[in-house]
Amino acid sequence: MELKYYPWIENDEDDAFAWITKDSDFLMHCMDSYLLHEGVSVKSWFPTDTVFHLDDDHGIRLADSIPNTLHLLIVSEKLKRVLGEKSGADIEFLPVHIRNHKGRLVQEPYFIANILGTVECVDRQRSKFDTSAIRPDQVFTFFRLALDEAKIPSDAKLFRLKEQTDLVIIRDDLADDIFAAECDGMIFQEMDDYGREWGRLRE
Repeated sequence: MELKYYPWIENDEDDAFAWITKDSDFLMHCMDSYLLHEGVSVKSWFPTDTVFHLDDDHGIRLADSIPNTLHLLIVSEKLKRVLGEKSGADIEFLPVHIRNHKGRLVQEPYFIANILGTVECVDRQRSKFDTSAIRPDQVFTFFRLALDEAKIPSDAKLFRLKEQTDLVIIRDDLADDIFAAECDGMIFQEMDDYGREWGRLRE
């Protein structure tokens, strides 16, 4: 059976979901916060009292994967359990606190799922992208994304893309496990659709 891979993106189609659009006070001023996007361990310095505030201009429903503009996977206990049991990935789960629109800390536990390591597998011939002026080894924007699946380890169900470490790729069998657990807040986008909007704007 042919395996499929999807970019993991925020669910911006349901207005009911709460969003996080601002870093915690600590991360906003931490010189090492960029390491949360690099696929390296941060548990030695990441504080256990990190608090994220829900944005007032979005909904109030807390999802299992809280949509955010920070390029982080902020996941519920339920989604953490699925990822820990089913993904096979090396993941640091960093406890964080969520403050709601009324200024109260929510009771439900949440975690940053920091996926360690990266996989270099972009098919550069079939993909279209701009690289970062600051970091030429990183893709700044994809207009079309295609993967060279021969370069993806056979046991990789969830991984960061080495060419754009903010982007998480999920395999269809793990996606099915997440949906079977009725987790929400994310979209696993068809590969052919990823970047299409930016590609249209570029034309």
